[in-house]
Amino acid sequence: MKLNNSLVIDKLAKRKVRGAKSKGRLMKHIDLLLINPPFHMRNGGGNFFPLGLGYIISSVEAQNHTWAIVDCTKIITAFFSNNLKFFAKKLQIELKKYSPKLIGIGPCITSQLKALIIIIQCCKQLFPNLPVVAGGPFVSIDGQEWVFFEKLGIQYILKGDAEEAIPDAINSIKKFNDINYCKFISSPRYLYYNKVSDINILPYPYRKFDKNNIFSIRRSINNKYKKTAAIIASRGCNYNCRFCVSGNIKLNTVRSRANENIINEMEWLNLHYKIDDFVFYDDCFFGDPQTVCSDINAFCNLLLCKNLKFSWQIELRPDVLTAMDDASIHILGESGCRQINIGIEKVTESGLRFLGKTSTLIGLREHNYHIKNISSIKLSATFILGGEYECRDDIIHLIKESKNINLDFAHFNPLFIYPGTPLYYDVFNDEKSWVNFILRDNLPWGEIVYENKNLKRSDLLELVDVAYASFYRGSKHTSQKMITDRFNIKKGESILDNI
Repeated sequence: MKLNNSLVIDKLAKRKVRGAKSKGRLMKHIDLLLINPPFHMRNGGGNFFPLGLGYIISSVEAQNHTWAIVDCTKIITAFFSNNLKFFAKKLQIELKKYSPKLIGIGPCITSQLKALIIIIQCCKQLFPNLPVVAGGPFVSIDGQEWVFFEKLGIQYILKGDAEEAIPDAINSIKKFNDINYCKFISSPRYLYYNKVSDINILPYPYRKFDKNNIFSIRRSINNKYKKTAAIIASRGCNYNCRFCVSGNIKLNTVRSRANENIINEMEWLNLHYKIDDFVFYDDCFFGDPQTVCSDINAFCNLLLCKNLKFSWQIELRPDVLTAMDDASIHILGESGCRQINIGIEKVTESGLRFLGKTSTLIGLREHNYHIKNISSIKLSATFILGGEYECRDDIIHLIKESKNINLDFAHFNPLFIYPGTPLYYDVFNDEKSWVNFILRDNLPWGEIVYENKNLKRSDLLELVDVAYASFYRGSKHTSQKMITDRFNIKKGESILDNI
């Protein structure tokens, strides 16, 4: 479906929507009501309107359907009992504003389970006869359909890509008054995995730009916000890391957009929104160590030939980074690449093997120094604390090594466990046990932290604070709002001084 990307505008805001009085309230009649569940924003994470929902909205608008969204991330960010009670009341107030034909919930992830229970209960209470469809990474995990059909009690889910499925579902409801005429929607006795093979044909995602839609205060000048757009250049993952859902989802093979398509979107965003800074959210923007140099040359040359003065950042695997030659590093910097985020995760071969990481750290330290010497590109990295036999000394070693790799920024997280991954089956015996674990848990964001006999969850959470305090101690970034607000530096400092 070839669509005109210039039509991707907020039609709902500009269109007069018919109103109907219901118990004294003016309700907006729409075709699709999207509910974006609340989630825990990781340290250093962005605050973007979800691109997955943006792609759905663009595809819906292309067929002249109307929509609205209830963004639950604006309501709560923690799942404590009092937060959830407030969430239930506030959500009901928001939902009563609309009279939709179809409700879509997503992107759903496993850590949202407590919030999803409330969302679906509210939908059932207020819209008992409407079809409710859940989608997102959680829904696409093989074997987890039972959570939605049995535990949450909804009849429809959307596995995989949604751009064709949701408009078709709306058409089925409008034409036949029955969503079951849509073959792309799964139900308890019918599972269908959606996959857009050529993602170049999709319209650019809708984006809502406002003062809160920023990437990172850390990069700002004098703590002033800088408007930045997120972009996805590919879908899927060819790697099968033991802790990650992406590479363990059925049929989630890599599909890449053409360089011309990506850069056209950057130009479009610059023309319509004056955006000149971009963050690519692909797990690995250039994914193959064997072709990385030619891939970089092709993308960057196209940017330079168009004389586009943009800045941008990407994510790379360590083995892809070390495969870059001097010419690749130079042209990256020349074409506007300002930062590379490296998924290092562990600093020992045994730690990498446990996580199922096939990349190597050989030469990484030296290559990082070389990149810094010949370019202005900043380097950041992610690290995971916890593993099969790790003890406190192993974590302290990782923290020390993180400071010796010539990084500008670093992110530390405990090792989390997700259903559908090999790591999950190291801990749980069946596909359902995680649900009761999360429902009983008292952490504010619904994650399952990997523990071993040496390190309990409380130890790992404490060591995360220590890692940030240690890495940023003496850094020029320590006083920035990003660091002081979002990393628990003061608490980590007090612990660090006693180690």
